Amino acid sequence: MLLSLFYSVEFWSWFRMTVCVLFIFVVMLGVYVEYTHTDSCSTPLTVSHDSLLVEYGEPVNLTCSIPTKPSSEYKLGWEAQINPVETENETSVTWRSPGLTEWEVNGREMFCFLSELNKEQCKKRVHLSLYRHPDSVKISSESSVWSEGQMMKLKCEIKNVGPLQNLTVQWTRVDQNKNRTVTEMSYGSFSSSGEERKSVDVTATLNVLASRDEDGVQYQCAALLKLEQLHQPQVGTSEPLNITVHYKPTITQPSNDTISVIKGDELVLNCSAHGNPSPQYYWGSPGKIITHSSILIISSVQSENQGQYNCTAYNDAGSDSVMVNVVVDYKLIIITVCAVLGVGLLVTGFSFWLHERYRRTHSVTIS
Repeated sequence: MLLSLFYSVEFWSWFRMTVCVLFIFVVMLGVYVEYTHTDSCSTPLTVSHDSLLVEYGEPVNLTCSIPTKPSSEYKLGWEAQINPVETENETSVTWRSPGLTEWEVNGREMFCFLSELNKEQCKKRVHLSLYRHPDSVKISSESSVWSEGQMMKLKCEIKNVGPLQNLTVQWTRVDQNKNRTVTEMSYGSFSSSGEERKSVDVTATLNVLASRDEDGVQYQCAALLKLEQLHQPQVGTSEPLNITVHYKPTITQPSNDTISVIKGDELVLNCSAHGNPSPQYYWGSPGKIITHSSILIISSVQSENQGQYNCTAYNDAGSDSVMVNVVVDYKLIIITVCAVLGVGLLVTGFSFWLHERYRRTHSVTIS
């Protein structure tokens, strides 16, 4: 019967519930003991700061005091990783560091304690945090000039900043229209040398695709320490870095088209392109170059000027070309000749009519 009870579902449900209740009881008992141990002392402890954020190398003074001397023997002091101190006959004791540089204080709580004869020790916690502004923040590119289409790396080097676990590297991009884009990299996304609670040298990289939109863009990187008591998290910023991207020209005018020109008129073909470095130009017709200029001028178009003309814009990054087909238009000449002939015929006919009328009139009068 006991064996069947041992294997029953009800038994194991009851067992799990009992273990759970016991666990909660133990946890609550520990919290209660800790609370009465640290905060419900018969002689209250007062500290000058419950928590304190200290800049690397700055002096620190933390005072712990009691209102009156206990009637029995006692010790009042500071329990700390560095510079522990205590007194047996004063109502206050000060923990001092003339210039705090020991990173061991980070992540370790300090205690002001009061130990009385035949009584439990009373403690008061103080959370002390150390941080450090970087010695320098520098941004650099693997190349001073980028080529369109390449994947480029920007590097941000931060010297001696801490604690690493609270560090964020911030990238700021400002384009030609002054629009800002901000990207942040938190701890773990960049390489470092040293422990997470200490000051370290950090190198963060940002991959950027070199495009013509990046030409003239400005980048900066900054070190941010996100600590609750630090009102201004930005602790160091690099100088701005201006980006130059070389890209081949793109012709903006003229377009591939056919242009009709009246024989004898002036023809002006203007070619312009956008590229970096600034493009150079030449105009040509099949088999020859006409001019090393962006403008082609023919002062009086003749029939032999009819045909295809190519503008080429080029720089170190590449080239672009456009073709213009020029057609000499004779319609206006034909119309003009016809008009002149027509006017001539009208004048001749009118003159003949006047002559005939004059002749007939004079013939009648003589008769």
